[in-house]
Amino acid sequence: MKQRLITLLATFTLMIGFVAVPVSSAYATVTVDEAIDGATAKMLADGFISSDWEALAIARSNTPASKELRQDYYDSIVSSISHSSYFSATDYERTIIGLVSIGADPTNISEATQRNNLVDDLYHMDVANSGTNGIIYGILALQTKDYEVPADAVFSIQDLIDKLISLQKVSGGWALFGSASDIDITGMAMTALAKYKDMPEVAEALDRSVDYLSTVQLESGGFKGWSNENSNSLSQAIMGLTMTGNDPTGPRFTKNFNAIDALMTYRTDDGGFKWLLTDAGSNSMALDQAAYTLAQYKAFLNGGASIYDFVNNPVPQLNETPVDPDPEVTDPEVTDPETTDPEVTDPETTEPEVTNPDPGVTEPETTNPEKEKTPNPTPTEKPTVVEPVAVKEADKPANLIKAPISNTAENTKSDETNNFPKTGESSEFGIFTALLGTSIVLIGLIVWYENKKKQTAKA
Repeated sequence: MKQRLITLLATFTLMIGFVAVPVSSAYATVTVDEAIDGATAKMLADGFISSDWEALAIARSNTPASKELRQDYYDSIVSSISHSSYFSATDYERTIIGLVSIGADPTNISEATQRNNLVDDLYHMDVANSGTNGIIYGILALQTKDYEVPADAVFSIQDLIDKLISLQKVSGGWALFGSASDIDITGMAMTALAKYKDMPEVAEALDRSVDYLSTVQLESGGFKGWSNENSNSLSQAIMGLTMTGNDPTGPRFTKNFNAIDALMTYRTDDGGFKWLLTDAGSNSMALDQAAYTLAQYKAFLNGGASIYDFVNNPVPQLNETPVDPDPEVTDPEVTDPETTDPEVTDPETTEPEVTNPDPGVTEPETTNPEKEKTPNPTPTEKPTVVEPVAVKEADKPANLIKAPISNTAENTKSDETNNFPKTGESSEFGIFTALLGTSIVLIGLIVWYENKKKQTAKA
């Protein structure tokens, strides 16, 4: 009987060992950069940029899109704004973000037959009353660059900030509609307000939202949005946390697993991301959001820059203005270099001025797995406009996307120390468990054989 129990135990351990190999392999190491690179390759596999959010994700990746791909997407935007009979506030806001992301100027779209200055048009819309989504996108779109505010603007950035804070729910989050807080909209609202966290009323609102997210986080490290635990809600929560300086892998956001680990469980073999863990393959919207979220997480590790800041973190421009390093002096009488006044190209005229996050309007795009691959979808809301805070050109730091992650006293995390799951790779733990199980089985078999020999001898 004793030997039989030992044999059964050993067999059970062996089975666990073999199962542990594939389960553990799902958590084999992949760095932040590898995850971003895989997502970028997946997005570019089709050979075109399919949405404003994808444009943002690729712009903030380690491998920006070629000028040809960016030009093609610009042409599709020109066609869309030229032929669309209606453009909602969120349409304007998303498109501004998309244009800035590809290195275009949303205030000067000369090729379009209408809507040549999207920023000016937006400032003349009632964004403050366009719904929570319209307010959030408005703040994000207008903080991408230092845009000139029209004298007759319908609203200001401060108006939008005040309105968004007034919409915060009792629980500490925000919602697209209804009284219950929603993870997606909460993360998006935090992302929009992050730039103004030095304002007392904003800081208080953000503290409440961080408490809310920590409270509702699941044991898996993820979040439940729209009745399902999904990667889109998780991505927006991580965006809100990292933009406001909160570590998604810290104690407050680590249950059984932390938020970053949870996001990486949605990663697929081809570099994509699923919407639900039960999905068979990757989802384009989930991929876009996970990709720019990982870029923002990398920026957080590197000092906290925003992926929506195209002033301090510019991208390649579609129309670069060449600067002659040795301009010819056409006036022979001018000999004093101090008095010479060569033409200087204003860097602000060559930088893109668009940014567009887009998780949901009346049809929340952050949680809907069925993402349309169209350059400019037409939502049903009409937002207003906001004033951005100017940033001096002289204060520009290094490009956040290409800057390496450094370990400092305040930041001890790096790509090397933040490893994420990836399927198809072996795990030392799984192999060890399998070998242990095999050893126990062999011991059991030996004991059983020796006992059998004794019984045979007695007989």
